Amino acid sequence: MGPGELRKKILVELYLARLKGHNPSLDYLANELGLPGRLLEPVLRELAEEGLIKARGEGGKPISYELTEEGRKAVKVVMTGGVFDILHVGHLATLEAARALGDVLVVVVARDETVRRMKGREPLNSEHDRLRLVSALRPVDLAVLGDPLDMYKTVELVRPDVIALGYDQKHDETELRARLAERGLKADVVRLDVRVPGVKSSKILARLLQEL
Repeated sequence: MGPGELRKKILVELYLARLKGHNPSLDYLANELGLPGRLLEPVLRELAEEGLIKARGEGGKPISYELTEEGRKAVKVVMTGGVFDILHVGHLATLEAARALGDVLVVVVARDETVRRMKGREPLNSEHDRLRLVSALRPVDLAVLGDPLDMYKTVELVRPDVIALGYDQKHDETELRARLAERGLKADVVRLDVRVPGVKSSKILARLLQEL
């Protein structure tokens, strides 16, 4: 791992730690990155001197670290979302394409009540099971449950630089951009043209129901 890659990985881990509600220490970062703290300390000092991170501590000794606004700007965050009730290769292809757009991918998993409201049916898998499954996928840096009433609250939490929409998601890009602007959120909205022919959750579900 080169110096530039390590710097970026540290910034990404500090961003993710904020979303997870952690107060990242040197030991936390060493554990997440799989590197000894002695290798991270000089890089952390360098990032702090450049104003990309802030070290908090006592007696001149850092105890925890956090991103500054400049540090946050150095990380390109991509956000996407979905139900993910029946995981298939089409989901994987979409998530890989979304991840390629930035440094970190945050995936929003729809709540059970959102699925009932939008699809008019019970989800096959609970929101917590779907969250666990999506979290385990390689392209995903972090999966979170969406807000059941206001999707933009999750956008405000994540503060993405890019919102990636699947080819068949029903969000209107123009309306989405307008809503983001109303809330003072700045994010590019990208429609991914990634699809695997013949693979679609609704078709898989219909086929399963026919076989019952």
